[in-house]
Amino acid sequence: MKETQNTEQIAVENIKEWLMKIHEKYFVELKKANELPNSFWESYSSFCNTSGGFIVLGVAEGDTENEIIGVGNPEKTLTSLWDQLSNTNKVSYRNVDNQDVNTYIIDGKTIIIVYVKEVAESMKPVYVGNKLENSWIRTGDGDRKATKEELAAFMRNAQPGQDNLSADNYTMDDLDIDSVITYKERVSKRFPKKRYIEMDNQDFLSEIGACYKDRNTGELKIKRGTLLFLGKTNSIKEMFPHFHLDFFNRRGNNPRWSDRVSDDEPSDYEMNIYNFYNIVYEKMKVLLKESFVLDGTQQRLPLSDFDETIRECLVNCLAHADYVQGYPSIKIEVYDGWFSFSNPGKMLISTQQFFLGGDSRPRNEIVMKLFRLLGASERQGFGGPLIYKTALQNDYRRPEVITNIERTELKVWNIDLVDSYPDLSSDEKNVLQYIVKSGQAQSINDVRKALNLTEYRARNSIKALENEKLLRMIGNGPSTKYTIGIESVEFLTQMQIAMDILKKQMG
Repeated sequence: MKETQNTEQIAVENIKEWLMKIHEKYFVELKKANELPNSFWESYSSFCNTSGGFIVLGVAEGDTENEIIGVGNPEKTLTSLWDQLSNTNKVSYRNVDNQDVNTYIIDGKTIIIVYVKEVAESMKPVYVGNKLENSWIRTGDGDRKATKEELAAFMRNAQPGQDNLSADNYTMDDLDIDSVITYKERVSKRFPKKRYIEMDNQDFLSEIGACYKDRNTGELKIKRGTLLFLGKTNSIKEMFPHFHLDFFNRRGNNPRWSDRVSDDEPSDYEMNIYNFYNIVYEKMKVLLKESFVLDGTQQRLPLSDFDETIRECLVNCLAHADYVQGYPSIKIEVYDGWFSFSNPGKMLISTQQFFLGGDSRPRNEIVMKLFRLLGASERQGFGGPLIYKTALQNDYRRPEVITNIERTELKVWNIDLVDSYPDLSSDEKNVLQYIVKSGQAQSINDVRKALNLTEYRARNSIKALENEKLLRMIGNGPSTKYTIGIESVEFLTQMQIAMDILKKQMG
């Protein structure tokens, strides 16, 4: 019994410490609350429509520390919450269950924490007051109403596969014949028994589902994804006015770039998705061959296994882009030690699911199918795990995904975490490397002894790393330790674990 009480007390203390120090940010909203405030629903809508988060009732944000003021009437607040969640005239979709609402007594005051999960893309946007225009999204500075363009993006995200629709009034003349021929040759080599090479271009495209004949009129229908993948640039831009592809080599000290591939520059090729992919992938492979690491015997070893990573990243970027959206455009950038792949539109699965694998929801099903026929993509839903596994096996800095209603960016490194911050001092690099490799929090004394540093040098290095948010402090006084910086998703997980402990002990 005593052990149970101690566990409960530790969990409450952890939540109190978090509540005192946390500031309103992308995944946390603090609210004073005598009863359920009207502004609760703006935050509820925004978390449903974005990446989820916590709404904390009974805490006021302060400059240095927050103030725990408590909820004035917790019973009435909870009753109002459940009543309104079930009222479709108040909110379009209920996304909170019993386990997501938790009440805590901290310093004699009642705090209510509501965890709002992100809803499935098919249910977005979640809106308030029976009005679609009352849809909110979460940004770095709080909640704001979704724009008309963002509402339209929500609708497209809810119904992916639009590239499977016909490109009305477009014909075989709008496709680039050279792209079609070379594509057919490559697919034929992979599937020789299909005898694709013996078919004319139209029959080949029909056979693989890239076009079809209207049953009523007999008219040939080119699919939108086929136009994107194999079309002439001008024809593509007639249907998708914002279509734009860019590749930049930004390696070295060049203030701009040393090489560029773009649809708005003169080229020997029609700059459709297929040709852009072929040109950019070959350029990145050449750049990879110029990159080497040193093993324990100082022999230079090529980074050959990273080739699959950049191929998957490139395919993912091109197949999941929202080509209807005006901004931002597709941009592939190569830097010293890392690669960036950006595309318009939100990834249609969570970042956790992307790296776990097994769930693929391509925005452009035809584009993805045409890539798979080339053998350019892993089995559907397993590109993310391959990307992450490569980083893990080679001890590289872990891949990062940033995704929101406007854009998705995937960053991958072929260097480790410490080397990916070239501006750190030698002491700072050594301290960060030690804490990363140890896999657990370390005190200043641990760092000082392990690295043979003076206390002054150890403290200065840790402080600098804290300022860069590469390390964070846990604990107070003599028990103070430091661990690697935590991203928002990990914060959410930690809070959920703390609350789960309390529920199990109190239930």
